[in-house]
Amino acid sequence: MLDIFKTLVKLPGGSGFEEKVIQYVADELKKNLVDVSIDPLGNVVGKLGQGQRSVMICAHTDELCLLVKYIDPKGYIFFDLNGMFDERVLLSTKVDICTDKGIFTGVIGVKNRHLMTLEDLRRPISVSELWIDVGAETDEEVRSWGIEIGDPIVYHPHFQQVGKDTIISKSIDNRAGCAILIELAKRMETVRIDYQLFLVAAVQEEVGSRGARVAAQTLCPDIALVVDTVPAADPVTPPQLATDECGKGPVIRSMDVNALGQGTLYSKKIRQRLITTAVKHRIPHQKDIFRTWTDASTIHTSGKGIPSGGVYIPRRYSHSPAELIKWSDVEKTADLLFYFLKDLRSTDIDELILKV
Repeated sequence: MLDIFKTLVKLPGGSGFEEKVIQYVADELKKNLVDVSIDPLGNVVGKLGQGQRSVMICAHTDELCLLVKYIDPKGYIFFDLNGMFDERVLLSTKVDICTDKGIFTGVIGVKNRHLMTLEDLRRPISVSELWIDVGAETDEEVRSWGIEIGDPIVYHPHFQQVGKDTIISKSIDNRAGCAILIELAKRMETVRIDYQLFLVAAVQEEVGSRGARVAAQTLCPDIALVVDTVPAADPVTPPQLATDECGKGPVIRSMDVNALGQGTLYSKKIRQRLITTAVKHRIPHQKDIFRTWTDASTIHTSGKGIPSGGVYIPRRYSHSPAELIKWSDVEKTADLLFYFLKDLRSTDIDELILKV
């Protein structure tokens, strides 16, 4: 699973531009599953098992990205945001511009500290005042390389293992979940189940969980589980704001919601079964609620309603060029989902979908 994860985080896959990730996940799923398809929006769906009941496991393929907005006469490239960025992490960051002619690396430029006034230092960072320098001298040179308005821009890959159990990389959110999907396909291939299992690698989560909605509407599963990452505790954030800790196992969620009201109240029954499974198999785990949204937000309200659960991997420095996780948390998340599915029967699903 680690080797697959290393490959996944190197791939560019901004929201709406996930083609390389989509193809890689589909190819890996096909090594263990006969039925693998890609829908018109780009969601990868692997199917196994037979039965009247069905379960959907969903992880998203996309990462935050920028989009080329303007190329000035001297070859500097200006951009806009595609997803929820903290503009502070963009300063002097290496990025890859993905074009039909290949990938071009540049650096996000910012006014030099030696030239900044006190007023400059007080002002919030504005994306309109940042640019990308690819070493070109003119706009004609930039365009000759195939760079055009609308091209996606992602963080430059730099996977690194530090310490005994720590990984730093771009796009851990949510290539970790994609790696787990592929691992589940391997483990579940030899398990006899009496329900249908859909392994879904969804697109465009970072811009509103659009792919997951389409997949849920198409597949109409009886229940769903979402696997993703969650911001973890750090030295300066009050514990009441970030309760999850790296290295203490997967997080089983009760609720998430953002400022606009998008989010999920997770099924009590599914949450309790996840907790029971973790305890039974001695898997360390955490519980939380969090101010965010995930693919569960569009899945659970699809069709006639889909009871949903959430299993999340703690990671620090979210949506930055250098996210951080403990690999043991990824392994334990894969274990929890595997045992949940392995122990599940269609009669259990009957019980889980009952509201009362």
